[in-house]
Amino acid sequence: MVARWLDSGAEHFHSIDGTDGIGRFGPADAGALAIEATALYAFVNAVAATNEELDCANCRITREECAERALGAFRYCIQSHRAYPRELPDGIEWGGTGMSPKMADQLALAAEPLEPLLSDTDRDALRRLIAFEADSNILLPFHLEPVDHGYFRKRPPVPTQRFGTSYPESNAWRATILARALLADPDHANAEQWRESMHMHLANALSTPADADDGTILCGRPLRDWHAGANLHPNFALEHHGFFHPGYVNRALLSLFSAACAYRDAGEDAPELLLRNVPELWDVQRRLILWDGRLAYPAGKDYPRYCWGQLYLLPVLVFIQHEYGDNVARWAELRLADLLAREQEANGDGAFFASRLSKWRQVIERNRHLAPRRPAPSVYYRSQVDPAYYIALADWWHRRYDGAGPVAADIDEEELAEPFVEPDCGLIFHRSPSRFASWSWNAYRSGAQGLVIPRDGDHLAEWQGNLVSRFQLRNVGCDCRVIRHREHTFDGGIATCGTMSVCDGKILHGIAFAALPDGRTTVYLSSARTACAVQLLLVEGLCLNIANDIFNDNSRTVYSRDGSIELLGVGAERQQIAISGPWLNVDDMLGVMELDGREQFAVAVDGARRADGHSLCYHEILHPSDDRPRQLPTGALVEDSAVALVTSIDHEQTMRWPGRHIGPGISNSASRLVTIRGMDDVWYLMAANLDDTPCRLRVPLSMQAAGYEILVGKPRQFRLLGDGAGISLASGEMLLVALAANR
Repeated sequence: MVARWLDSGAEHFHSIDGTDGIGRFGPADAGALAIEATALYAFVNAVAATNEELDCANCRITREECAERALGAFRYCIQSHRAYPRELPDGIEWGGTGMSPKMADQLALAAEPLEPLLSDTDRDALRRLIAFEADSNILLPFHLEPVDHGYFRKRPPVPTQRFGTSYPESNAWRATILARALLADPDHANAEQWRESMHMHLANALSTPADADDGTILCGRPLRDWHAGANLHPNFALEHHGFFHPGYVNRALLSLFSAACAYRDAGEDAPELLLRNVPELWDVQRRLILWDGRLAYPAGKDYPRYCWGQLYLLPVLVFIQHEYGDNVARWAELRLADLLAREQEANGDGAFFASRLSKWRQVIERNRHLAPRRPAPSVYYRSQVDPAYYIALADWWHRRYDGAGPVAADIDEEELAEPFVEPDCGLIFHRSPSRFASWSWNAYRSGAQGLVIPRDGDHLAEWQGNLVSRFQLRNVGCDCRVIRHREHTFDGGIATCGTMSVCDGKILHGIAFAALPDGRTTVYLSSARTACAVQLLLVEGLCLNIANDIFNDNSRTVYSRDGSIELLGVGAERQQIAISGPWLNVDDMLGVMELDGREQFAVAVDGARRADGHSLCYHEILHPSDDRPRQLPTGALVEDSAVALVTSIDHEQTMRWPGRHIGPGISNSASRLVTIRGMDDVWYLMAANLDDTPCRLRVPLSMQAAGYEILVGKPRQFRLLGDGAGISLASGEMLLVALAANR
C-alpha cells in the first residue's frame, strides 16, 4: 500500500525556490500544521528509500528520488524551526507551541529510517531542535492562563477535573519529547529539569481521580504529589473536545509508545510512569473495535470518518501485541489494514482518501476564507499522507521487535463482551458476538445518541445524532440539553434512560434504550411532550443513520412489506420513501420493527456526503416523519414511539418477527411498557417512566413469568398479580425483567 501511494503523494510535495532540494507537503497557507504533514512525508519516503523489501517496481518515483524527497522534507522541518538560524522563503516558522512537541517527535521518528542518509549537520540540528522543545516544556513554579492547546507551554499540566475537555495526548507528547531530549543528551545543563517535567507530564497523561490520594512511590515521589488533575474518568473513559473520543486514546498511546520504543532502542529502562494505566485504558479501547477493524464512536466524532483517530490505531495495535501479547490487537491489525487497502483500491491512483474527501478539498480550495473551522482546512492535506505514514510506522515497529509483520489471529468474542459504563460522562456500551450497542448522554452536537451495529455491518454506521429524534418549532432554535440520565449494566447487555430539554426548553424528550441479553435485540422507547404552547413544524423520530458509501459499494437494499428497494449512495436523488408496513430490513443484516403499530416508517435518502469533512454519505430511517404545521398546547404529545432493532436477521425473519415476538404493552402519558420475546426465546418486560411524576402500570401477561429475573430495577418495582404484573416507577426510573423462556 505504501509503494502504491508514493506517486499519488508526490502531487502535494512542493520544492521551495532558492533552497537545495528542500520541500514542503501541502500549501504554504496551511501554516505550522504543514510541518506535521511534511514530517510524515519524510518518514514514508525514508522507508521507501531504505527498505529493500518494499516493492517499488511499479512506481514512477525511484528509490533515489524517495531519498531526495525524504531529506528535503526532513530539512524543511528542521530549517523552519525556531532553533534553526535560517529563515525559509515561505515564511512558515514553528516551535515552542502546544503541538510542536508532537511534530518534533514525528521528526525524530523520521530520522530513524533516514539515519544512513543524514549528515552530521542534520543530526546536530535535530538534537538542537529536540533540546529547544524540551526547554519549552520545563515546569515553572507559577500558574499561567492556558493559551495554546490546553495550557501555556511552560506551566504544569492543566487539572481538568475530568469533565468535558482533557489533554492526555498533549501531556503524553510533551513527556515524549522530554524523554528524547534526555536520551540524546543526559548531561545537558537542564537535564534534571527535563526529567522532573517528564515525570510530571507522564503522571498526568493517563491520570484518574484516584491518583489524587495515591501514595504509591513512582519516580521518587508519591503519585499524589505528581498529580495535577484527572484526564480519564474513574473507569478509564477518555473525553476530549467535550465528549468521549476514542481517537484521542490512540493519539495519547501513540506518543507514549514512541517514547517506550526510544528507551528500548537506547537500551535504557523506561520511567515507571511511562505505561501506567495503559492496560486498563486498552481494555476499554479494545471493546470498541468492530469486526472489520473500525473503531466505534459512541459519542460521535468531529473529524472526517475513518481517517485520523482510526489511523492512529495501526501502530498502537503493533505495540500492544508485542508488549502485552494481546490477541485482539493481532486480530484487529489485519482487518484495519484490509479496510485501508479497500479504500485505496477504490481511488485507483494509489491515494487513500482523495476520492471520498474530494468535496472537502473543493470547499477548501474554492472558498478558503469560508472553510469550516473544524475540521481545519490544513487537516485535509495531512489526510493525504496520514494513511501511508501510519501503515509504514506500523511496519517499522514490527521490524524493530522481531522483523515479522502482522500475524493472522482469531479471537474469543466473549472476552470483549463485558458491558462498560462510565456514569461521569453518561456513556454505556456492550459488544456481543452479533451486536455492538451503545448510548451516550454527552454526544457531539446532538446531546445524546445511540448505536446498534450488526456483526460485519460496520459499514452501516454513521455516528452523528443517531437514534435521537429531531423537532422543529417556528422561530425557535434546535438546541438540546440533557437534564438527567441513568445507566445500568447486566450480564449480556445494557440499559439507560434519560430526559432532554430541546428547542430552547419548549419540548421535553425522554428516551429509554436497552440492549437485551440475547445479544441481538435492542429496544428503543421515545416520548416527547411540549413544555408550553408551541407551533410545531416537523417531527422526525428515530433518525437511524444508514451509511451508504464506498465501503458497501455505494448500494443498499431495504426490504419491507412493500417489497425491496435498491438505494444508491453517493449521487442519489434526495427523496423520502414511505414504508407502509410495521417492519423493514437493511441488507439482510438489520431488522427495524415498530412495537405498537401507531406510526409508520420512512426512509430519507440523501446522496450527499454530509458527515464532517464531507466524508460519508448516509440515509436515515425515520419513525415517525411528520411535517404538518400544528399549534400544540402545553403538555401535548409530540412523539410516542417504540421500536425494536434486531441484528443478524434477514428480511424473511424480519417479516415474521412482529407476529412471534411482540407481547402486551402500555402507553400511558410519558410512561411506556413493552414485552418482547428475544432471539434467545426469553420474554422480556421493559418499562420506563419518562414523566416528572411517579406512575403505576398493570399489564396482562400471556407468557409464564414465575421464574422471572429483574435485570434493571428493584424488587419493589415489579410484582406478579394474577395473570399479569404490577409495575411502580418513580420519575426517571426504568425496569427490565427477564420473564420466562417460551415453551
